[in-house]
Amino acid sequence: MATIDDIQAVERLMQTLDENPHLMEAVRSRILTRELLELPQLFTRLTERVDQVEGQLAQLTERVDRLAERVEQVEEQLARLTDQVAQLTERMDGRFNRLADDLTWLKDVGAATIAEKQAMSIAEDLGLEYEKQLSQREIRNLIRDHDTADIAPGDLRSFRAADMIIEATNAAGQFHYIAVEVSFTADQRDIDRPIRNAGYLTRFTGLPAHAVVASVRTDRRIDDIINSGQIHWHQLRER
Repeated sequence: MATIDDIQAVERLMQTLDENPHLMEAVRSRILTRELLELPQLFTRLTERVDQVEGQLAQLTERVDRLAERVEQVEEQLARLTDQVAQLTERMDGRFNRLADDLTWLKDVGAATIAEKQAMSIAEDLGLEYEKQLSQREIRNLIRDHDTADIAPGDLRSFRAADMIIEATNAAGQFHYIAVEVSFTADQRDIDRPIRNAGYLTRFTGLPAHAVVASVRTDRRIDDIINSGQIHWHQLRER
């Protein structure tokens, strides 16, 4: 327990230190470590460094903001460019599709012209003697007075507009019909129609009818049907 003398001694020491700053500094050096003594200076330098970092961070943030704005501008420009390319591609696709359709039509017209000239050869391929090619009026007359209620209107129109129906005779003079579908490249649809039309011809006339597809080439997927004998392929020459 501190005595009165102890307390008075401390008070005299504090007074002496207050009156003699150099003694206060000496006592402080004895009591405090160097790290503690240098702490105010370190804190000041740290504060300055933090201020510098904050300034650099502010500059970096500003640069990032400008970069983000630039990226947004580039994204907008890219979106507009993408839209323009899509529109151009769509227009080009449409033009190419129309051009392809026109080219296909021209090829089919050319094939039909060649087939017209080779109608006699088509009949001869089947061992028949060519007589004539039926007109649309004559084809319509074949249907007249027959019940066609079970035939779809679209199929009936397709039959009336058949590419070619040939009337021919065999060696005994019996009449035969040949249903011909003409195409530049024959595919499944081009063999379905003449097979169907040959069935209609036999139904309406009671006479034998043959299915023929006349084309420059065929889709490989119909080779099996041609080889089976369900339909005859008459190859047209390109030149």
